[in-house]
Parts: sequence; C-alpha cells; structure tokens
Amino acid sequence: MQVSSSSPYLYSWSKFGREAEFIVVLYLKLKGWNIQLSKGSRGPADIIATRDFKKWLIQVKSSTLIPRLKGSEVKRLRKMAQRDRGDAVIATLQPIDTAMGMSMTEEQNILGSYTKDTAILQFGNYVMSFYSLINWKRLRP
Repeated sequence: MQVSSSSPYLYSWSKFGREAEFIVVLYLKLKGWNIQLSKGSRGPADIIATRDFKKWLIQVKSSTLIPRLKGSEVKRLRKMAQRDRGDAVIATLQPIDTAMGMSMTEEQNILGSYTKDTAILQFGNYVMSFYSLINWKRLRP
C-alpha cells in the first residue's frame, strides 16, 4: 500500500517539533513559569520562560534519535541569552529508549515523574530534559 503525500495519516517532523514546544510550555506553566513563545519558531529561542528572578531562553529539540544541535544555533542562543540577561537552555523531548539507553524501573515509569538522581521528566513513552548551555548540566525547572 502506498500512501500519498496528501494523506491525513502522515505526520511531519515539523509538526512533532512544534507539538514538543507546546508540551514543554504546558509543563513549565504547570510549574509556575511565565511563558512567551516565539512566532513560528523563529529566532534562537523557541520559548522565553521567566519565574522569580530566573529567565530561561529555551531552544526545544525533539527527535526519535539523539537531537541535533548546530554550532550556529548554540552561538545565537548564547548571544541572545547574554543580551537579554537570561540563561541559554536546551529542552529535549525524545522516546525513552533513545534518551535513557536502558529500561526504566516501574517506580521511575510513573507519568510525569523525575527519576531519583537526575532531572529527567517522563511523560508516557517520552522523556523531557533541560540542559544549561553553560556547562551542559541537566536543570530542574
């Protein structure tokens, strides 16, 4: 069976990427962050999140494999964060198998729970992580 490009069953990577941004936004809003989305995912940051005295400029990366981050994207996001006095952050959303590289215990497999020792948030079969572009350490929102 051949599926045409106009088939309603095809799912585009750009649509998955935009939905990943909304998942990150919803999670951050639930955590009390104020959110501003860039229009049409233009610019170095997809999301600007503020809470208390923190300001995160976030680039969201989603993939079924290891997300790719171009050097030019890193430079532009760091420059924007410095200019706007915020922190440059990468948020990733990817399947558990890719992100963890191992099976999760039942306790860790609770919807929306962090694993005990790392800032990895699980939603069903997907994992969300936040990384600082300063030192590549995982962040907890």
